Amino acid sequence: MLYLLLAITVSTLILVCFKLFNRFNIDDFTAITVNYIVGSLFGFNFINWEKTIPEIYTSSWLPMALLTGVLLISGFVFFSISARKAGVALTAISSRMSVVIPVLLGLLILNDHAGILKITGIALALVALYLTLKKGKDEKFSLKLIWIPLAVFLFTGLNDSTVKLTQHYFLAGTGQLEYISYAATSFMVAFVIGLVISAFRVFNGAKIFHIKNLIAGLILGIINWFSIYYLLKGFESMQVSVFIPILNISVVGLSAIIGFIIFKEKLRLINWIGIFVALIAILMIAY
Repeated sequence: MLYLLLAITVSTLILVCFKLFNRFNIDDFTAITVNYIVGSLFGFNFINWEKTIPEIYTSSWLPMALLTGVLLISGFVFFSISARKAGVALTAISSRMSVVIPVLLGLLILNDHAGILKITGIALALVALYLTLKKGKDEKFSLKLIWIPLAVFLFTGLNDSTVKLTQHYFLAGTGQLEYISYAATSFMVAFVIGLVISAFRVFNGAKIFHIKNLIAGLILGIINWFSIYYLLKGFESMQVSVFIPILNISVVGLSAIIGFIIFKEKLRLINWIGIFVALIAILMIAY
């Protein structure tokens, strides 16, 4: 339960960070790239650099770390864009409704319990996603803004599923050294990808080297590191089809409150209905 509460806290803080990036004109991609090298170094330092490079190369989980790294940075890029374009609450719903993907993974592959409530909850989750993203007739919702939340939905779900598969098949019973080494390696892979893209951006004239971008990346990196660590530890003690829904319902609720009260985001009645349906759906899945 402790890891669940900690995961809820840091996951909500990540969403708030992206909203603040917009307010302080932070270059999102630079902060995201820096965040991964910070998280990776923080992780390896956490285990006193006991895992050597040759040992990493021969680790059974290395291919999964490579895949996780790609999903991490791809999902974060869409996540940051959606937080700015669609708002905190709507981005939270898009990312948290991705619960459908790991829950199906648990039911179909990992033999999690499947009841009528859980199946009905998965169907309701899709309805909630539509209601929460729905705009009024006088509001334009371009194809770009439609596909960005959907990309958040897809990449978040695939990332959670990949982390769970790694924990289940490669890390179970191995101890903290392997857990942290996998997470830190995944972050390093994401950093390398971000570094290559950043080089192209600089070549095309982008000005990304600013102290505020580096500070933002440092803060995000520490928070993000703990988010994946608590996720791994939570998977160790709870079924994925239980842990993820409970995590998501809490983040959805906190994000909606923060977006409405602190950031003054406006939500229409149908959006609030969507949030309410989302909470019911996730509760049904978790039950």
